Amino acid sequence: MKIAIIRRKFTAFGGAENFILRASSGLSQLGINFFIISELWKRNSHNSKNIHWIEAKSHGFFRFTKFIRFQKSVRKIIALNNFDLIQSHERLTGVDIYRLGDGIHAAWIDRLKEISPWYKKAWLSIDPYHQKIIRIEKEMSEDENLFYVANSDLVKKELYKYYKVPESRIKVIENGIDTGSFHPASPSKKEASKKQLALNPKSPVVLFVGSGFERKGAFEIVEAIKLLPKFQAIIVGQDKKIDQLRVLAHGHNILVTGPQDNIQKYLDAADIFCLPSLYDSLPNAALEALCCGLPIVLTKDVGLAPHIKKNLAGVICKKDKLSIADALIKAWEKRKLFSKNALKAAKAFEIKNKNKEWFHLYNELLKNKKIKVLHTESSLGWGGQEIRVLTEAKIYSKYGHEVIVAADKTSMIAKRAHLYGVRCDGINLQKKRLADLFSLRKLIKEVRPDVISCHSSTDHWLSALARLTLNIKPAIVRTRHISTHVHRKLSSKWLYNNGCESIMTTSESIKDDLTRDKFVRTPATSVPTGIDTDIFVPGNKLKQRKLLKLPQKHFIFGIAATLRSWKGHSDLIEAFNLLKNPLCTLIIIGDGPQMENCKKLAKNSSYPENIKFIGDLQNIVPYLQGMDCFVLPSYANEGVPQALLQAMSVGLSIISCPVGGIPETLRHYKRAILTKPKSPELLSKAMLKIMKTTNTNQLKNIHRPFTLDIMYKSSLAVYDKAIKSRFEVN
Repeated sequence: MKIAIIRRKFTAFGGAENFILRASSGLSQLGINFFIISELWKRNSHNSKNIHWIEAKSHGFFRFTKFIRFQKSVRKIIALNNFDLIQSHERLTGVDIYRLGDGIHAAWIDRLKEISPWYKKAWLSIDPYHQKIIRIEKEMSEDENLFYVANSDLVKKELYKYYKVPESRIKVIENGIDTGSFHPASPSKKEASKKQLALNPKSPVVLFVGSGFERKGAFEIVEAIKLLPKFQAIIVGQDKKIDQLRVLAHGHNILVTGPQDNIQKYLDAADIFCLPSLYDSLPNAALEALCCGLPIVLTKDVGLAPHIKKNLAGVICKKDKLSIADALIKAWEKRKLFSKNALKAAKAFEIKNKNKEWFHLYNELLKNKKIKVLHTESSLGWGGQEIRVLTEAKIYSKYGHEVIVAADKTSMIAKRAHLYGVRCDGINLQKKRLADLFSLRKLIKEVRPDVISCHSSTDHWLSALARLTLNIKPAIVRTRHISTHVHRKLSSKWLYNNGCESIMTTSESIKDDLTRDKFVRTPATSVPTGIDTDIFVPGNKLKQRKLLKLPQKHFIFGIAATLRSWKGHSDLIEAFNLLKNPLCTLIIIGDGPQMENCKKLAKNSSYPENIKFIGDLQNIVPYLQGMDCFVLPSYANEGVPQALLQAMSVGLSIISCPVGGIPETLRHYKRAILTKPKSPELLSKAMLKIMKTTNTNQLKNIHRPFTLDIMYKSSLAVYDKAIKSRFEVN
């Protein structure tokens, strides 16, 4: 399993970074490969040996522009890599998981406004950086495919309060800690540690660890220590206002160390851990302090507060020097009780258990990953292509994906979609005109699909143009069903290289034609149409013939295809006439523009009553089961014909022509003959050969290279990659 972890500034001192390293180190042993995407990474060879780093460049004069550039860089990286899941620790749309380690930005801004002067409040309301982040938070909340992991109940409740994200999309997995790596210091070691740091070994020491001194209350701690002459403090962390803090602490028993790679010696010297934050989801440093048996003093706005209160492991204070001072006194007086309870509370955060929760979540999300697909089809007729659209939509719905088909309201798809149990929105969608463009654009905006699956030239053009005008741009996948040549002109080049993220073809031959001269550079994948192997099975031939009123002793040839010129119906009728055999029957299933022409040819047959026009059928299985041989003499435009797959699944003998994807379809089928197209004489000889060849048991002939499940899994991989590639478009 390949998982991308996005964290813009990956430093050795951040709580989120420590969480990532701890979690990924343990999970990598379970077969998960982690790829950290960040601007920079200070590698620690000991705890990051199983983690890969990908640099996401960011530049600009302002933090707003740097933030935007970082997002674009990340999107390009995601587009070029096939990650199974994308987990962001930054606010970013289009990811699979967002871990709320930094809390809700809108909640933080509201808290900041409460303690800010009027001019700062006004600026916070219009600052483009903050407004951009809040807009992204809102967009993320509206993405039904995004799953949130909150590291505390505090953040989970705020996620609902600000954005009404339902519980089904949120899981609380608190930070984990290796409880064996942190442990209480003995009295002698604590005394020695204090002396080493030039602190009074007899006086209590308060420890603060964190970056962001104003938010986390470092200044208030210094002011509180000034009120407590017997107390000492250690401030560990990096902040742009560190010099200002040192000036404030000067002359008092306060050690300001700056950032530290290893805080164990400071934990050993400490008697109380204090973090009076204005807002903090779940600080790792506080967990480390718990493991060391330190009483904890923090505000109710720290995600760990409920655990401290429930386990009597410390004191809850306000972000105020008097409240902090009072809480420190209480913590020192009850230090033995609080220390004992802190060790008990720490067990709930054992990292092995948290890693198991993450592992189960990854597997569950990967298993149940759902997408929203909008199929577009501008064709008005009915045939294999239209059946493929509805068949694919049906199976995606079966697996829980949301699928909508957009077709012209006068089309056959619009009229028959309900037979497949598929939602179809009938709109104006048959010509490249403004009315149809606006009609499709309106639907895309309403549906907000993850991917648009286009099936014909007109709807592809309309989808690509509509996307240019949308703020939220879905991925586009173009499916090429037939082997007609794509003209090498500039408009086609733009459509196939800029108007979609992926191309899906129904055969390798169609794919090769598109990509052989590098005219099309968009990734192309062959995904033949699958068939339902529970439906297309051999049957009782005699019984079916009796039910269908077909001659029992005749050798029956059949074709099931829309009556178009290039399907070769006229060649088949002429070949059948050349047989001049009264004990042969030809069944023609389907309808189309060549119907009248074929009927005229049939009238000139020696045995016109032996050529039966069945018409268009919803269920052709009984007729397939009653046939001896299936014939498809196409001479152009074929991908992988569904009718051939269906005939192979029933176990019929097959005659066809080496056109498009037909050769690759029949490559491994022993009961197939390929003959030259547009040659009734050669076709007739092939039919005669099949009649003379003993037809073995149909059950032994069955060949099912492309099932519905294979089509589903293969096409899902194409859609998934296209959705990730859409970052290049946004």
